[in-house]
Amino acid sequence: MSEVSVTMAAERLGVNASRVRSLLSSGRLAGRRVGSVWLVDSSDVERRRAATRGVKGRPLSARVTWTSAALFDGLGTDWLSSAERSRLSARWQTSGGAAQVCRWWMQSRATVTRYRIAPDDIAELLRFEGVVAGGISAASHYGTGLGHSAEAEIYASTATAKRLVDEFFLLADPRGNLTVHEVTADTHWHCRTARIVEGVQVAPRLIVAADLLDSDDTRSRSAGAALLTDVLSSHRERRGQLVAS
Repeated sequence: MSEVSVTMAAERLGVNASRVRSLLSSGRLAGRRVGSVWLVDSSDVERRRAATRGVKGRPLSARVTWTSAALFDGLGTDWLSSAERSRLSARWQTSGGAAQVCRWWMQSRATVTRYRIAPDDIAELLRFEGVVAGGISAASHYGTGLGHSAEAEIYASTATAKRLVDEFFLLADPRGNLTVHEVTADTHWHCRTARIVEGVQVAPRLIVAADLLDSDDTRSRSAGAALLTDVLSSHRERRGQLVAS
């Protein structure tokens, strides 16, 4: 197996080194640790490059990513001017609903770490204060048909993530059954844009679609692509109705 450094992998992928380390920690990029240093599987780097080849434009900032998600779900975005809303909508229309564009643009929404959690603790964790269900844990709320009884995916602030590690005895594991997206911004976008469903805070559809598209599971990726198409289509229809009125 040919391996490269984190710096070289970052250069090939067009991202910063911290993004590569996040992908390695979450198991979404193959590699291994030698002491404190990561060595990255070069063939996996090339696979990710191929998946985003031809994608144009910089990745969206965390603020713009979460604002997009709120806008597309019809949530309040009073921090945006009408001109900003129009520009944001127009940019997303240029994506054509392509899954690889969504993955590229939304990669800055949070940093990712995987942990091992006891399956019996998942229900309690999803109701923990400050936790927002994403990906596989939110998919069923949006009619994807995906289940999540033995695994979970969440968004949490840095402080909340630390509390979860302590209270649920979480063990870091690149192949673990708990994916934690750590939102480092003080604005707590994940909580500001969440909706409550059956006592659980759930992330907006666009965020969930991006999570599913990042999955290694074929069925989850297909569900993410379908959800992304639905999000963008419903937004176009809503904009058309506003223009017509």
